[in-house]
Amino acid sequence: MNKKRQKNSKLRFDEKLILNRWLLRLFEVNSFEELCDSLKDPLYEGVDENNISNLYHILTTGRMFDRDRLSRDMLLLYDENIQKHTRKISERRPEKIKWKYFQYLSLLFTEIYLDWYFNRPEKLVDELNAEIQDFNREINRADVDKLGAVVLNDLNKLAYWNATGSGKTLIMHVNILQYDHYLSKHGKTSELNRKILLTPNEGLSQQHFDEFKLSGIQAELFSKNGASGSLFAGHEIEIIAIHKLRDETGDKTIAVEAFEGNNLVMVDEGHRGSSGKDVGLWMERR
Repeated sequence: MNKKRQKNSKLRFDEKLILNRWLLRLFEVNSFEELCDSLKDPLYEGVDENNISNLYHILTTGRMFDRDRLSRDMLLLYDENIQKHTRKISERRPEKIKWKYFQYLSLLFTEIYLDWYFNRPEKLVDELNAEIQDFNREINRADVDKLGAVVLNDLNKLAYWNATGSGKTLIMHVNILQYDHYLSKHGKTSELNRKILLTPNEGLSQQHFDEFKLSGIQAELFSKNGASGSLFAGHEIEIIAIHKLRDETGDKTIAVEAFEGNNLVMVDEGHRGSSGKDVGLWMERR
């Protein structure tokens, strides 16, 4: 290999995912592939006669989980939450949703994260920083910048990187219900002002609106001329295309300051998130 290229090489994005590393360690594995190895058989999709995921049974077979950090009972509780939310968004659909292994793991990781986020955030910060220290020791190369420590305020940002066609829309619907569950469990529902979904364009806004209806989740499209005038009135999902966010309110746009408050903000950039004139726009206006 060319020495100059080797010196200037960088780690791939997926090689620096500290939260992902931490989650995998809870399952006593070192890679996502290792965790998935025994879960891929389509026969494991769906639930047993007690509405417990077949994947839960496979995950807990032959593993001795730490009782404080991730026990079988905790996994069962997470699974019960996932199944409850799945039934909710399946009620109006022709067929009950059955999660593939990678979809289920995405939901399970969310359960774990939200549990720690609401129950022991300081401990989560400590564990992530310990993981960062391990990472920096392992990757001791001049061409790779060391990762900095996380603080408590960093925990309110969570990103999902899902391939096109992987069912991320339905996963997001369950994510919303998961968040609502933990808000309610900890008596914090009244502290949330709005739930906002930012989309790349009007077409995807409409698609999201239609999917929310199928999932039985209240949502509405942003419209400056809407008859209801209820965009900021309740806790339904407020869907708005990113180009309608501006510094000042106009005929068909809304000023970012109108969204000030304690909000749950979801961003669906899709493939538009990595190219185009509005790249990173939502970050600049958050």
